[in-house]
Amino acid sequence: MGGEARRFHLLGLDAGDRAGRRNLPLGYTSSKEYAELEWPIDLLITVVWVSYALVFFGTVIKRKTKHIYVSNWFFGAYILVIALLHLVNSAELPVTFTKSYSAYAGVQDAMVQWWYGITQWASSSPPPSSA
Repeated sequence: MGGEARRFHLLGLDAGDRAGRRNLPLGYTSSKEYAELEWPIDLLITVVWVSYALVFFGTVIKRKTKHIYVSNWFFGAYILVIALLHLVNSAELPVTFTKSYSAYAGVQDAMVQWWYGITQWASSSPPPSSA
């Protein structure tokens, strides 16, 4: 499954990237600050990410060594947190193939957007210096 899974992940993420770069300039967005892609692209990204998680956790389960390195715990947490962020923030009600509306409204939508944005920012920014 290694070769097929790698190829699926590469082609799936590439297809999602290309679809996003094509649709966003054309105005096909869900009008959210951080989760702008429409539902078919979100669905593609979700399927690829879930298969990536299955391969990672399947490898951990089938390991030959008794212990698990600390880095794998962090990597597993990273996979789960990104999945949670993506699924919660991209919750949409599809209207057509190119249009959807957020599952949240008003304050709830603002809170989800804030949570998503601050978590993405915090995970990508360097730690503060102690100087």
